[in-house]
Amino acid sequence: MTLSLKNLIRRFLYGFKSDSNGLPRGKERAAPSAQRTVLFVDDEPSILNMRRIIFETLGYSVLTAISGEQALEVLELHSVDAVVLDYLMPGMDGEETARCIRKLRGDVPIILSTGCLNLPQHALKVVTAAVEKGAGPEALIQALEQHLSPLLHPTTIPDREACAY
Repeated sequence: MTLSLKNLIRRFLYGFKSDSNGLPRGKERAAPSAQRTVLFVDDEPSILNMRRIIFETLGYSVLTAISGEQALEVLELHSVDAVVLDYLMPGMDGEETARCIRKLRGDVPIILSTGCLNLPQHALKVVTAAVEKGAGPEALIQALEQHLSPLLHPTTIPDREACAY
């Protein structure tokens, strides 16, 4: 029996054996009703690559950035439905990046995904949600689904002068 990458990821995420269509038995996840675009920001390329594989398999369109500065550049060029960013990054950290994103696009959900155990409260006030990296991909998937479900595609065009980077 040969497993496709898609089925392998489903097995990893759900821990269930799949049916003949590759879907987990007893725990089907609905694909996003309209393809959603998520920007992942992390200074670790391996984390970005794994998230791309997982979320594209689940039907999301994925953009990536390796720094806060690059994330702001991506936001100028692309409309996104959510941003997932790391807290500890060189240059602009997750909090500073989130504050700049809020100035550009106050409506976009920002999920802080970090291995940092002691986040300052002021950092948590600027983001929509926080998920520990150690909680695994399922926690991040659930957080995104929860915060994306009521959203429509945004139409706000970012203002480059809103944040210096």
